[in-house]
Amino acid sequence: MATTPAAGTPEPTTAEPDTTAAGAAADGDAEAPQEQISLTHGGPGEEDEEVVHEVRAKVLKFVPPGDGSDSDDKASKSKSPWRTQGVGPFRILKHKGTGGVRMLLRAEPRGHVALNRSVLPDMSYRAEEKYVKLTTVDAAGSGLETWMVQVKTKELAAELARALETHKTANKQ
Repeated sequence: MATTPAAGTPEPTTAEPDTTAAGAAADGDAEAPQEQISLTHGGPGEEDEEVVHEVRAKVLKFVPPGDGSDSDDKASKSKSPWRTQGVGPFRILKHKGTGGVRMLLRAEPRGHVALNRSVLPDMSYRAEEKYVKLTTVDAAGSGLETWMVQVKTKELAAELARALETHKTANKQ
């Protein structure tokens, strides 16, 4: 036998005030619905920067086999040394005051930073099919690491590589 009545669970019969959005709207004292906040666009530290190029992309980090930095058993069994770090808007940002250029990708949907590195002025940025390979300084600043940016089409990859080549000279000192 079912423990729930066939008609479903009955609603409470006490006369409590209706606090739902529909009930508040009926009272006329309702606030307008809150605007949806995008966690992937803008954020702390981006106030003084302008977006010089933006494209939706997936970033992958090269993790050499046997590196030991990967503790995830599932990922360590994978044959590919490329680890997906996030998908979202990949932006090239230029600081209005200093002129420094960096790459930033905030992963969807939470908006956490998957890639935040300066564009190295001495590196070459070329498109290969739908990918642009990047060499960046590692998080500790003690060496280099390789990243790959995957976009939807060859044309978008070519535009991204052109934008990186154009703006990399701003970081020369």
